[in-house]
Amino acid sequence: MGETVDDRTWPRRSVGQMYFPQFLVGMVATLLVILGWTFASTGSIWQALGWTVLAAVVLQAGYFALVLWLLHGETRVTDEAKSGDGAASPAKLPGPFERDGIIQALLSRLFPRLP
Repeated sequence: MGETVDDRTWPRRSVGQMYFPQFLVGMVATLLVILGWTFASTGSIWQALGWTVLAAVVLQAGYFALVLWLLHGETRVTDEAKSGDGAASPAKLPGPFERDGIIQALLSRLFPRLP
């Protein structure tokens, strides 16, 4: 009696899901540290800006690769869950990277292990 049930469901991130604002704050903080460190080391604002831009490109490429890896893991988990149901499955629609032959060929060359 008197028990309160809270039916609100809070949005939770699944394991391995990236949180963009947190990444953005970390990236800006990292770039500011790189800018300050290289400026203190070299004394040149142009070299410091060059190294900071290079670091930003590397961080962004890493973020993009991690997002691709997470998306690949999500599709693998959902495919395994669908195949384990044993029920009649609807027709398989092509994914966003399977619709265009050029993108499909590029991705298959960059990531040969992807299906």
